[in-house]
Amino acid sequence: MDKNRKINVIISMGETQVHRMPERIMPRINADCGLWIFRWGRNVGGAPRQHQLDRHFEFYSISHMFKGAGFYWTPAGGTQEVKPGQYVLASPGFKQHYGGTAQENYYEDTINFSGPLADMMFKSGVFSNGVFELGLSRRLLPIIELAADPSDHGQLNACSALHRLLQDLYNRRFQEQGRERYPEIDELLTLMKEQPERWWTIEEMAEFCNMSDDQFRRVFRARVGVLPKLYADQIKLHRASSLLVETKLSLAEIAQKLGYKDQFHFSRRFKTVTGFPPRRFRRDAIKQ
Repeated sequence: MDKNRKINVIISMGETQVHRMPERIMPRINADCGLWIFRWGRNVGGAPRQHQLDRHFEFYSISHMFKGAGFYWTPAGGTQEVKPGQYVLASPGFKQHYGGTAQENYYEDTINFSGPLADMMFKSGVFSNGVFELGLSRRLLPIIELAADPSDHGQLNACSALHRLLQDLYNRRFQEQGRERYPEIDELLTLMKEQPERWWTIEEMAEFCNMSDDQFRRVFRARVGVLPKLYADQIKLHRASSLLVETKLSLAEIAQKLGYKDQFHFSRRFKTVTGFPPRRFRRDAIKQ
């Protein structure tokens, strides 16, 4: 195994501890996917803490505490408890510290990753910094097993599995967010899912919800986690993914079915959002 996948290089910059990215260039298959899993750990026991460190990572990290007791600290939010079944997400440059309490270790499975697809998912709100619920099932382990296979096949499947997990966690948070305050948003979401071929304007969506354009954008993002146009894109492309795998429709037919101008417009958007050209997505899905 590449030593970069086992060694966490840490340097001190003044009073800040920085966890570094490996120096080698992202492999071609990971660059094509837009996601690079370059380091991981399983059943790692974090020692009880003495004090909070002012630290940050140069990469994204997801840490699932499946046993023990933990804490999570940020300069703005102070210290909070981390319980078994919760996970911590950290983005590049975000100051945080987490680990075992003064009385007990923090046992984790963890994955470090980077890449333009990770950047896009973070900027669009698919995942964010903080502590969230995952459950006691060790859902990072299958991804780690795939990432340990250095072949293109293993790396491609590891990237896809991590992408799906992050999307699943986002959907869980989405479902758990309060729906009672703005029920009209839920009505709009249902209609958008029922009519994936429709191209909604902001004005049409705001009018449906009886809000001003600015209020609608603000409420929609707070409620759903992404901007309205991106969410509409995600609905179309989720449906497109199903059509690619479950049917023999051509790209032109899928584009027409989902309201795209042509197959080239569809292909560009599919690759931008998912990281995969649609033909390759279909080929790899059929192989599995």
